[in-house]
Amino acid sequence: MAGRGDLTGWPHDSRSDTSQALPSADGHMHFHAKISFWTWWDGTEPSPPALLDIAKAGIIRRAEKVSVRRSITDCDRLRTELNTELMNWEAVAETQVHVRGHCTSVDADPDLIAAVDEHEQAIRRHVVQSWYEERRKQQQNQMCSLILDPLRATAWWLLDNQDKPEEAVTIAQNFQELRNILKPAEQTDTPGKLVDELLIPADEAVRHRVIQFVRNCFQELHRDDLAARLDPVDD
Repeated sequence: MAGRGDLTGWPHDSRSDTSQALPSADGHMHFHAKISFWTWWDGTEPSPPALLDIAKAGIIRRAEKVSVRRSITDCDRLRTELNTELMNWEAVAETQVHVRGHCTSVDADPDLIAAVDEHEQAIRRHVVQSWYEERRKQQQNQMCSLILDPLRATAWWLLDNQDKPEEAVTIAQNFQELRNILKPAEQTDTPGKLVDELLIPADEAVRHRVIQFVRNCFQELHRDDLAARLDPVDD
């Protein structure tokens, strides 16, 4: 195999330039990159007529593998990553064409950059807001739990006010009053409510049996009007 100093085809120090649209991580939005590339033919026979096309295809393929991981807002970062990726000689597929490159610039449509940047900022704001609301909800739940438990609420207060033990009794009384005012009223279970709770997780066989039993009760009490209002079931 010929060495790099024994070139039979296109010399490796010949430079070609291309302007190329490269895919981004943002769907159908593209970067616009300017890339210079150098070609080295490693064969003993004359280089193929399509040498530059093969080299260009190889350098673009390598560039696309990098660009597709980057947002359209990362133009400068992509340029540096492309130069890292393209600096070494690599063969193009199974050919004897070798190519390396250098990216001179990467840009994108300013309107697209602004739109994507605004979208990313909106996502960040949403994440922050969601985190704040979740934290606020946790604090509310914790506060509700403390209000309904005067002992824990007083202990919580005392942790931050250990220099005021004489006020603990008054604070405890205040928490007790709050508990009495805000404690949810106890709800009395009714037969209808209990039957509803029984039916919610029940499978069809159990549901059919319960409804049929209740229907029979209504009919025995001559309340066909109530029996007719039950969900129909297949006999």
